[in-house]
Amino acid sequence: MVTSIARRVGLALLLALAAGPPAAALADSAALEEARLAVRQVKYDRAQARLVEALHEGGHSPTELREIFQLAGTTAIVLGQREVGDQYFRQLLAIAPDATLPAGVAPKLREAFVAAQAAMAALGRLAIHARLGASGDLEVAVTTDPLHQAIAIEVATADAVERQPLRAGAAILRVPASIVEVRVLDSHGNALIAIGADAIERPAVVPTPPTVPDTTPTTGPAATLTADPPTTTSVARATRPRWRRIGTWAIPTAIGAGVGVGFAIAAQFARAERDRLLNEPAGQFSEGYQDAVQAAQDRQLASNLAFVATGVIVVTGAVMVLTWEPPAPITTALRIDRHSAGLVVAARW
Repeated sequence: MVTSIARRVGLALLLALAAGPPAAALADSAALEEARLAVRQVKYDRAQARLVEALHEGGHSPTELREIFQLAGTTAIVLGQREVGDQYFRQLLAIAPDATLPAGVAPKLREAFVAAQAAMAALGRLAIHARLGASGDLEVAVTTDPLHQAIAIEVATADAVERQPLRAGAAILRVPASIVEVRVLDSHGNALIAIGADAIERPAVVPTPPTVPDTTPTTGPAATLTADPPTTTSVARATRPRWRRIGTWAIPTAIGAGVGVGFAIAAQFARAERDRLLNEPAGQFSEGYQDAVQAAQDRQLASNLAFVATGVIVVTGAVMVLTWEPPAPITTALRIDRHSAGLVVAARW
């Protein structure tokens, strides 16, 4: 049972929502109009039933559908149905990420709407891409559909409306050029998104070069004009990049090997000191013996790490040096014949 305070708060909010778009501007269904009336009369159970009926009857525009989702989500929260309200708010934000609630709403409504905003910010919004192919076919693809709302597309032309289901999030239709609007529909036939003809991508028009009349005489000296010998232009010998030179890798290799050898020698000295103390009476219990054991282990570990790093440097350097190939030369040739002239550029990669 909703308390009187919750009813008053819900009434103030829902009246503000219902007063949003003017009734004359929308081709409203009877169920949607009854839902608005029930909200004004504080009959939330009846309003919720009429909103569900309006949603299922289909045929609503994106503006009407947003109003239905917002009213249905708000009504569900006022009636204590938090999960149902969350789902309606998410469906609203998937098609209208910039949707907001009126200022001064109850905290529980604000909390539910903010939670839905956070969830949809992570999931993304419903988006489509429409383009006309070179053959005249309209190609529509749903690029993102986080709540799996899109089921079909509907194309409105100057003369008719054609509908086709989406398969794997895409559809191709043969339609005339006089497209007015492309709509993405949900499972009930409501328009989730509508894009106008000016937002449809169209194939680029490639201009046809003008035709130049052939004025070359068929007889005489000009008729024997042939192409000049090809002119070859080779690029300068490519310089090997710094990281593909042997010297670049030889220096760190030598340093790593030197460090490894140095620590290996130091570890040997520490082991010799350890063995010397071990042979002395009670030497293994002395502080020097423990220090020698620890020093031998530490130095040997440092030596092993240095050799491993050196090996990595050697392998990486070998790959970088041995796999480099200089780019192939580029050749150019001037070609002239009776009908045309041009520059031919050839290269190999």
